[in-house]
Formats: sequence, C-alpha cells, structure tokens
Amino acid sequence: MAINHIGHVTLTSHLLPLLKETSSKDTVRIQVQSSNAHQSATSDVKFASIDELNTDLGANGQYGRSKLAQLLYARYLNTYLHKSPPNILINATHPGFVETKASVHDIHEPFPIAGYAMSTGMKPFKKDIWQGCVSSVFAATAVQKSGLYICPPAIEELGSKPSQDAELGEQLMKLTREIVKEKFGAQSVDK
Repeated sequence: MAINHIGHVTLTSHLLPLLKETSSKDTVRIQVQSSNAHQSATSDVKFASIDELNTDLGANGQYGRSKLAQLLYARYLNTYLHKSPPNILINATHPGFVETKASVHDIHEPFPIAGYAMSTGMKPFKKDIWQGCVSSVFAATAVQKSGLYICPPAIEELGSKPSQDAELGEQLMKLTREIVKEKFGAQSVDK
C-alpha cells in the first residue's frame, strides 16, 4: 500500500496546484496504474484502519488490495477534481500480463512451485513491455474522457464491483489522508 497507493497520492497531492494551473491552458492527464489483479483483493477489504492495512494477506492479497486502492483513487480523484472545472482527465489502466523481472524471477520467492508455472508455463501468454504499456500510453495521450478503467488493448472496462464502490473509495481516502498527514504532515493532504 505504501508504494502502490500512498506514495502516489502524496506525489499527486503535491503536483495538484501545478496540474490545475496547467489545465487552464491545456488538457492535463493523470494516469494511475492499476491492474486486473485488483480482483484478487479479499472481499472483506474495508480500508477501515491502519491495522487492516498491516494485516498480512499474502503476496496476491496484498498486491490485489493495493491495485484496488489505485483504481478507487483514480475514481475518487476524478469525482472530486471535476466538482470545479479543471481540464484534467484521470484514468486508471491495466497493463495486461507482462513479462517483467517480477513475473520471471521475483515470483519464485513467494511462490516456489507456482512461480515456476508463472515464469515458464505462462510465457506464451505474456506481453512484452512494449505491449504492456499500450493502455497507459493510450490514457496519457489519446483519451478524451475521464474516470475510465482502460485495459488492453485500450478498451474501457468496469472493473470489479468493489472498484466501483464510491463509499469504499471515500473510506480509502479518509484513511489515506490520516496516514499521509501523520507521516508527511498536513501540507501533503491540504492541496
């Protein structure tokens, strides 16, 4: 959660004044990298407390929860930034199943046996890094709408039911603001 969500929220918060200013002259695009792995978040995710975030869900559960948080954040940001008229498009993307160091080598540590199936057996189904960036590049350069979840090859999808839950997004952002304020100070959440 710290790397995949909270760090992104903090950085975006610090950039928002500049992004808003720039949006008065041109379209600004914020692309949030989520994943269909958000569907592996456990069904009891509530984003209710730091204790919940510190609960070990295993590698897939942790990753899925962080990707769910990213998708919820993109939708939250889209809702709140468009209460006023900035010309900012916020979209989340899914890269697909991409052959990376994580899916070839690092997968063996948490999953010694299943990791071999992922790194070797699934190789024919993986995208290379250039194919994996199609959705992100599309969101960053061509999309004219905001609030989308874009999956390969640049197709809008709904995402899971929890990813569409505005109340869950509100709870996520309430907890995120509390954590960011505690760790980085009010200046990181007051923008």
